[in-house]
Amino acid sequence: MPILELLVSSQLGGGPAHVADLLGGLDPKEFRVIVGAPSGGPYLERFRAAGAEVVEIAADRLSPFTLGKVTRLIRERGIRVVHSHGKGAGLYGRLAARRASVAAVHTFHGVHYEGYSPGARSLYLAMERRLARTTHTIIHVAASQAERAAPLGLAPAGRSCVIVNGIDAERVRAQLRPRDAARSALGLDPAALALGTVARFDPVKDLETVLEAMARLRRGRPGALCLVVGDGPESGRLRARARRLGLGGSVVWPGALPDAARYFAALDLYVTASLGEGLPLGVLEAMAAGLPVVATRVPGHVDAVTEGVTGLLVPPRDSGALAAAAETLLADGARRRQMGEAARARVERDFSAARMTAEVAGVYRRAAASLEGALQGRGV
Repeated sequence: MPILELLVSSQLGGGPAHVADLLGGLDPKEFRVIVGAPSGGPYLERFRAAGAEVVEIAADRLSPFTLGKVTRLIRERGIRVVHSHGKGAGLYGRLAARRASVAAVHTFHGVHYEGYSPGARSLYLAMERRLARTTHTIIHVAASQAERAAPLGLAPAGRSCVIVNGIDAERVRAQLRPRDAARSALGLDPAALALGTVARFDPVKDLETVLEAMARLRRGRPGALCLVVGDGPESGRLRARARRLGLGGSVVWPGALPDAARYFAALDLYVTASLGEGLPLGVLEAMAAGLPVVATRVPGHVDAVTEGVTGLLVPPRDSGALAAAAETLLADGARRRQMGEAARARVERDFSAARMTAEVAGVYRRAAASLEGALQGRGV
């Protein structure tokens, strides 16, 4: 069954990582996957190495030529199901699927529109509701995301489901670099307590709150370090903010690291101040590596972090609460280890890539079958 996975990015991030996990789990005897994604990112080679055909498509920008290219690709490859990830891909993929009379599936990796102007917000939601009517299945990657999407009209009854994100926890553990080697590679003091995060440098990730929490934390723990892995449009502003806070060398910026989870043994605690998520793979990978997590109490985080068991949840945009929660765990090594073990066990039990892939494969089968039924009903 030819499947088109259409993405808005081939850079390091959740959507491409999600598709890579699908490629690793879908049975090649049943599915033939073509990936359409913008050029330039490291995931293109990963997709090829996993056996997928890769076609470079600029689904991250508006252009009438892109819609035509996606439509031609569907027809030329005999695509049966188009699975889109991200706003632009969701627009092109579903319009092209309708043009070519094939089934469309769309995954929301978070519902983000708060930064839009009121007019743009209304336009975006109206567009998504209209596209939903031509989508066989809308997938939400966490129950909290689906609950948030329902009153917005982005989780229509009968056309949506929850397939919780999953990761290969065994692979994460196998790739972990030893603590001393990871710290040496990152330039971290071997004896310092270190917290860290992996994120796209984007306003929704609210990394400024992480920096402000670090400034508060250092008042009582001047030797503590913070590792901020990633890159993005906010990079310059965030580094300037760190300088104004006087953080200096206490914040380490290694850039965007492929397979960043390899370095998680260097950390004592994982933190995230995001204002909203789908279900972040970085948090799941940190849990698989045995790290407790301090996270904001927002959709996505609340599905992964069990309060007081695998980590602590704090209000968003509250650097004081984030710093206090981090201090609580940094001060208690036994509790950190206990939470880390609970986190590892929870990922293995509830967030496996094998379970996620099997559920997505079921959606593909049902979507393709519904298309065949519709064509037979029209005598085609």
